[in-house]
Amino acid sequence: MMNPYEILNKYNSYAVIGMNNDPDKYAHRIFKKLEEKGKTVYGVSPKYTEIDGHPIYSTLKDIPFDVEIAVFVVNPSIGIHLLEDVKQKGCTYVWLQPGTIHDELLEKAHALGLETVEACVLREYNRHTKVI
Repeated sequence: MMNPYEILNKYNSYAVIGMNNDPDKYAHRIFKKLEEKGKTVYGVSPKYTEIDGHPIYSTLKDIPFDVEIAVFVVNPSIGIHLLEDVKQKGCTYVWLQPGTIHDELLEKAHALGLETVEACVLREYNRHTKVI
């Protein structure tokens, strides 16, 4: 399996599940970082319809485009119920941010045949960015 940074470099379409309109929250920061890196990013949250001019989808299934990576920025008790949608959407990976990981969620993801990544998107980009 590829390491997290290789995955970030290989794949281009991401859904940030648990999107938030607060620029200080991780979901918002991850969305912006992926966008900055030239990725196609979709926000998912039932709380919003638009953030910073981007449409926000209520569910992953509502996104009318292909999504390769589903980035979970939600409590594992919510995330576990979203895995079926991830499978149906055809995502290659479920990216589990710190705080979203739970043994039961991992077991269900793997039982569904989903690949998981346990890492922080922001940290992966930061540790591979050279400062001059």
